[in-house]
Amino acid sequence: MVSGRAAERTQKEVMKLLASDDPRPALRLMAATGVLGSILPFVKSLARFDSLLAIETEQLFENDPELRLASLIPDDPKIAEQMSERLRLANNTRDRLVDAVGKSPRLVSWMSPREARRAIYALGVRAFCDRVKLAWAGSGRPVTAPQWRALLAMAETWSPPPFPLSGEEVMKAGVPKGPMVGEVMREIEIWWIDQDFIEDKFSAIERLKAVAQGMVY
Repeated sequence: MVSGRAAERTQKEVMKLLASDDPRPALRLMAATGVLGSILPFVKSLARFDSLLAIETEQLFENDPELRLASLIPDDPKIAEQMSERLRLANNTRDRLVDAVGKSPRLVSWMSPREARRAIYALGVRAFCDRVKLAWAGSGRPVTAPQWRALLAMAETWSPPPFPLSGEEVMKAGVPKGPMVGEVMREIEIWWIDQDFIEDKFSAIERLKAVAQGMVY
């Protein structure tokens, strides 16, 4: 494994290359000569990387060297962690790569708005957008571009309403202070998400009463 200052120099050179306008020719040459494999042995294909850059160009997206790096590795968080360690990446970059190559929830171009909102809530906006772009690049179906763009637009414009209940309200419903408050809150949150982030306070309180009664008695 590359270590110390050598790893830091390698990291800087790799990220500098990935930040360039079109690093595809250089990456292809590195792959053909075995240089890429010695630096990033986890890279098995350049197909998704090539597709991501094509999407960036066609859709006028900004160059994103971190996401480009994510596109080079398989969808496996463990491999993302190993590569991050190998390149001595900063913790925030490592975390982004790990989130970007996760497999669940699975993102597809034909997701309904409801499914997309659930995924945005579960992943957060940045990880959701990263996964959309990687899934788009890996799909091999240019015709689905409008659907992928719509998912990105939803992530950029939608945010879930505030969770309708507080811990104090849970205790007022008869749940004793302690771990059970968190359990009831999580149960209500699951219901709330399933109801597509319902903003009806009365319905949430009624659900709370039912859950609290079942868990306390």
